[in-house]
Amino acid sequence: MTVAVQGCDQRLHRGLHQGPQRWRGPRTGPLVLACLLVAALLAQQAQATERCSEEAAEYLEELPLAEGEIKSVRLMEKVNIADDFGPDIFGVDAWVRLNSCSGWLVLNMSKGCFVRQAYTRGDCQIEGLAKY
Repeated sequence: MTVAVQGCDQRLHRGLHQGPQRWRGPRTGPLVLACLLVAALLAQQAQATERCSEEAAEYLEELPLAEGEIKSVRLMEKVNIADDFGPDIFGVDAWVRLNSCSGWLVLNMSKGCFVRQAYTRGDCQIEGLAKY
């Protein structure tokens, strides 16, 4: 017994003679673009962490800190996102975590890595530096 469904014979006939249809799935262009953008931002962030790291280390060596006092150092670029005509980078801040206190030592540096000011936050105190 054969049951015919209207239109099925034509679709089946076209499918046999045209070969299998390629499934295109969702558009992947925006996803690829987003992945490339994230990779570029991560590469830029890696450069930012290298920018001014030597100058920050030299400045930290000059401070009256005990051996092994520095727990971690995080460098962060201050980026211009509001003005298309200004500089891309305003400067770099180094946030230094110390073992002896629960706060931060902050080094505010220019775009050229000159230390503009250094101060402490929280309960950290270093002789000769302002505390906020």
